[in-house]
Amino acid sequence: MVEKILSREAREKMSDGELFDRAIELLEQYLPEFKVSPVSVLWRSMSERWGSCTTQDRTIRISDRLIGAPQYVLDYIIFHELIHLIIPGHDQNFYSYLNRFTDQGKAEAFLEGFELGSQSGGSGVVPAVNI
Repeated sequence: MVEKILSREAREKMSDGELFDRAIELLEQYLPEFKVSPVSVLWRSMSERWGSCTTQDRTIRISDRLIGAPQYVLDYIIFHELIHLIIPGHDQNFYSYLNRFTDQGKAEAFLEGFELGSQSGGSGVVPAVNI
């Protein structure tokens, strides 16, 4: 069973290059006025965050807990981190950009549900579901 799950995850996991390409697409779609782009967008093992951005070297890391999550959830996290390329904190200006993401409420609901499931003894792995 474990082998079957790992095989499915390997098929569903975007490569780092695909993550980067998706970030550029989201940047062009939602943040066309931003004149900065990431140097890299990479999967990383993270247990406390969904993603992180280092503004100095313009690197973005996405939690591997999101492997298998719906595309809109992954897009939301990438988009969130793209905003941090320009705005390091979570002030009103940050949220004015974040509110451009059309599936924001849906993505936040998914992530909240995932967190609740993890806290109640879930596996900590995002199930492959279509929402």
